[in-house]
Amino acid sequence: MTEPTIKELAARSPKECWSKVNYMWHYLGLYVARPLLKTNITPNQITVFWILLEVVAALFMLGNYWLRITGIFIFNVLVNLLDYTDGNVARLKNIKTHAGIYLDYIGIFLGMPLMLLFLGLGIYLRDENLSGLYLGGLCCIFLLYEKLFVTNASWFGSEKWPQLKEVYRASSLSKKNLFSYLSELFRRTQPLNLLFFGIVLDYLIYTLVIYTIISFLAMVKKLVSQYRAISKLDREYYENNKMPNIQKRDED
Repeated sequence: MTEPTIKELAARSPKECWSKVNYMWHYLGLYVARPLLKTNITPNQITVFWILLEVVAALFMLGNYWLRITGIFIFNVLVNLLDYTDGNVARLKNIKTHAGIYLDYIGIFLGMPLMLLFLGLGIYLRDENLSGLYLGGLCCIFLLYEKLFVTNASWFGSEKWPQLKEVYRASSLSKKNLFSYLSELFRRTQPLNLLFFGIVLDYLIYTLVIYTIISFLAMVKKLVSQYRAISKLDREYYENNKMPNIQKRDED
């Protein structure tokens, strides 16, 4: 049987890409996915593997310059490539699991906070510089709290779930605006991001300072945008039901 071309695989594995970088990884992932289609390797196994690679990359931040270079290559290139490979394999093999979605988000939420935390820890261990430890810890906290502030549909009644999808998207970076474009300078999916240049040029403290500021602003933006979107739903609900006064919440 003739091996399918990448173009044929792309037609069989369509994915909505919100940026050119996003599409680049999706397309490159097809090259890795093609030989894997002949094996029994599952998409979830690929996901677990690249999550473990994130941990390895973070541990390399504790080492010398060349170990850090290796770590950022693993994190910015191999992890991204496999992150898009698992989705391609899943679509091409027609494998859809809830566990796969869960694992994918675990990997997304874990990587960058862990990298910055261990980068700061490495600075402290090598130079006994507490600034690195504090900055790395703050970066980790801010990035994790940014995820925590996303509206969870399970907090509300099931009748609200369709509307809450729009609340979630209120702070999505897929929206084309200045913030989404600027975020490309810091995102893991951008291989030549600020973290890459900070490690290559060995400006570690400066890099952590910038990421601390950006992660704090991102956390605040997420909180404000989610709250505003929820408040908009309340206003629309009471206007549609002609209820001028917002009643006390049930749980009160």
